[in-house]
Amino acid sequence: MGYGGLRNNAGEVWAQAGAEAMSTQQSETERGTESLDEALVAQYLRDNPDFFLRQRALLTELRIPHEVRPARSLIEYQVQVLRDEKLRLHARLNELLRIARNNDRLVEQLHRLTLELLDADSLETVFDALQQNLQQSFHAQAVHIILITALPAQANASVWKPNDPNATRLAKLLRGDRPLCGQLNEDQLQLAFGELAATVKSAALIPLAHGIARGLLAIGSHDPEHYRPDQGTIFLRQLGAMVGRAIHHHLLASQA
Repeated sequence: MGYGGLRNNAGEVWAQAGAEAMSTQQSETERGTESLDEALVAQYLRDNPDFFLRQRALLTELRIPHEVRPARSLIEYQVQVLRDEKLRLHARLNELLRIARNNDRLVEQLHRLTLELLDADSLETVFDALQQNLQQSFHAQAVHIILITALPAQANASVWKPNDPNATRLAKLLRGDRPLCGQLNEDQLQLAFGELAATVKSAALIPLAHGIARGLLAIGSHDPEHYRPDQGTIFLRQLGAMVGRAIHHHLLASQA
């Protein structure tokens, strides 16, 4: 092959490369223009909400592609969107109503429990009322009360001395005065529920901290999802404050 043939081949290669580059650049330019055009169209429709009032025929001509069903007119699509939004809002409203009814029920149950605790004439009566109410009205399958005090043992409650290693472990588990909800591991269940631990699948651990009343109110359920880490704890905190105050009152009376 002569020099002229090599030169011609080189020219063809450069020409082909140039054409491909121009084609690529043109494609990128077209995509950019298409994206820009879409943005302009969208902005125009936002700025002119009466556009389809002036172009009513266009509403029936437009078709919205769908992955499964046949294409639909814009009006049909809008109707479906509004229908779906209505269903979503209706479901949300029903959920809010359900929560409101549950809250009303909890308020009434806490009120009845408060009255019984006020009528209690001893710690044993306090613990009895608490056990019965939580099991009957709040559907608790396991209730365990732990007191951290130097006082003698109490009926229906576990009593740990302040220097008991279990008291230290409990403080590390709770880490503050907020209730702890959810599923516990085997050691945590044994610490909080003792001999009741085997039947507990989820729990609410409520710190007791009012005056000289220190300890834990542990409520357990057979349902693993009954108590969850993401649930609200306002009623549990109110319950803990109420029980702590009642225990404090009777502890003071026993020391008098």
